[in-house]
Order: sequence, then C-alpha cells, then structure tokens
Amino acid sequence: MLSKNKRVSKKLFTEILEKGLVLYGDFFIFKYVHSKNPHFSVVVSKKILKGAVARNKLKRKGYNAIREIKTEDISGIFFYKKSGINKNFKEIKEDIYSILLKKK
Repeated sequence: MLSKNKRVSKKLFTEILEKGLVLYGDFFIFKYVHSKNPHFSVVVSKKILKGAVARNKLKRKGYNAIREIKTEDISGIFFYKKSGINKNFKEIKEDIYSILLKKK
C-alpha cells in the first residue's frame, strides 16, 4: 500500500477529474495532472467487480505496483478496466509502468 500522504486527497481527486489529461493502457485508464509532489489513487468501480473484498484486493495490487515505480512530477488516478480483473501483479506493474512512460 501507498502511505496516506502519497495518496490523492479529495480536493486533488476532483481537480484531476475536472482538469486531468488522460492516458490509456491495457488494464487502466489514467487521469493525471502535473504537480511537484506525486500522489496516486487506484479506483475499482462496482460495475467492474461487485464484491468489496475483490475490489480492495485489486486496489492493493495497484498501490503496491505504484509504490515500486518512482515518479516525480505527476499526480493521478488509475481506473481499472474490466480487462485488468484477472491479471497478476507482474502484468499490472508492467501496464502501470508503460502508462507512466507514455506521459513523458
């Protein structure tokens, strides 16, 4: 998990949704804004998975993948796509990494 001070706040969340740029990966949609301090969030919709336990498990995989990748100049939100449900940690990490490379 990401520490709480590295996750997106409510205020920043709405700012990213309103003003953010969008990138698409195989398993995620990534909305982001440029910022000095990196903050990230992972969202799994109820439309994707009904059970809270399964959604939380996917979020933990996403947060752990983000934690291992170093970024400095953006804050963003990763939205899971339906195609990312049954993927393992390595595949999720590779997709997040490829999305973050696209933004440069």
